[in-house]
Amino acid sequence: MGISIPDEELTQMIDKVDVNGDGCVDIDEFGTLYQTIMDERDEEEDMKEAFNVFDQNGDGFISVDELKSVLVSLGLKQGKAAEDCRKMIMRVDVDGDGMVNFSEFKQMMRGGGFAALTN
Repeated sequence: MGISIPDEELTQMIDKVDVNGDGCVDIDEFGTLYQTIMDERDEEEDMKEAFNVFDQNGDGFISVDELKSVLVSLGLKQGKAAEDCRKMIMRVDVDGDGMVNFSEFKQMMRGGGFAALTN
């Protein structure tokens, strides 16, 4: 099917969809498993598209200036002050490089997105 999933994740997924607990996945349970995999794949693609909107120069990172530029273009007040954008980046920047990489972006989006950072 062209889908690659680490063994541990696959085992966890099978355990979740093995509704009758027989250790096997029947056709109905497989349908549920397949849909779960596809939903996660779609989510990853959606997040990558959103990340690319912010990563204006395509270097794989969202800088303070890029965040400010996008927020201003969206008409959001949080984009008016670079210091506000810097604070938003700092709350997400796990590795401390002053920018947001894709992994940090995904973690932030799963936690409520940029809106959660302004509270």
